Amino acid sequence: MSLAAALPPGVLPPDALPTLALVVLQLAVFLGLAPLLAGTIKRTKARLQGRRGPALVQPYRDLAKWWAKHPVESSTSGPVARYAPVVVLAAVVIAALLVPFATGRPPLVGWGDLFVVVGLLALARFALALAALDAGGAFGGMGSSRDVAISALAEPGLVLALAGAAIAAGSSDLGTISRFGLDHGIGLLGPSHLLAGLAFAVILVAETGHQPVDNPDTHLELTMIHEGMLLEFSGRSLALLVYASEIKLVLLGALFAAVFLPFGAATELAPLPVLLGLGAGLVKLLLVGQGLALLDATVAKARILALPDLLGLASLLALTGLGARLLLAP
Repeated sequence: MSLAAALPPGVLPPDALPTLALVVLQLAVFLGLAPLLAGTIKRTKARLQGRRGPALVQPYRDLAKWWAKHPVESSTSGPVARYAPVVVLAAVVIAALLVPFATGRPPLVGWGDLFVVVGLLALARFALALAALDAGGAFGGMGSSRDVAISALAEPGLVLALAGAAIAAGSSDLGTISRFGLDHGIGLLGPSHLLAGLAFAVILVAETGHQPVDNPDTHLELTMIHEGMLLEFSGRSLALLVYASEIKLVLLGALFAAVFLPFGAATELAPLPVLLGLGAGLVKLLLVGQGLALLDATVAKARILALPDLLGLASLLALTGLGARLLLAP
């Protein structure tokens, strides 16, 4: 019998309040700062290109502008396009609560592992692709087909990269993986770990739609992928989808930090360690954002026929790291 079941009615389990506080903290960071991270990427990219760039708070203004408008729907769209934005946002937010950030444990500890997170991301992608097809536009169909093709190539590398860390920690639970990294310190950075981290970095670029896989600012027919799926949406539906993509960027950055660079995260649920871990997590997210901005400003978009080679390289790196992990295991 679990501790919660053994307690009398009306009595909370001992870790209920710390868990609730951690959930509120992580939601506040992910939901509140996701547009800001997107703003820092656009601002840095503009400065690297010799432009002034938008204000850091411009993503918040865009979301508020779209939310104030009612969506205009295509005459051929149905319930899928109408309700898919909510499904996409919900899947990303739930996945965000399964990833450690400020501490070595996720807020919803025991509710899911890395496979659940990957599955929720796949659910969000499937719902968005289906909604873009449901709208009946040519651009939505083109963007959906390209996005699904890229995801089919990226997901094996994502799973293989995370599987190597899971095998080393002896568990697929992300909290256990993060604590394993915290316990080993600098000794975590072995060849297999670095190969898996490099593979995950390539997948992160592909999943968030940055150069050289996709150009987040383009509306050209021959180049856009993610933007093509959003062209048929407007008003609140567009706000939900853009917001979900911004949260997804924070989620993947936090996942990368928790699995491959967990250093600085709190090992206990006390105010000071959690605040220090929060600061370390924010610095890691900022570095991830600046790295993406540097790619956007300096790297040209690759031809779509070259993307299988790039994503295949990521899977090969992850598989090599996984093989090295198994061969070198004591």
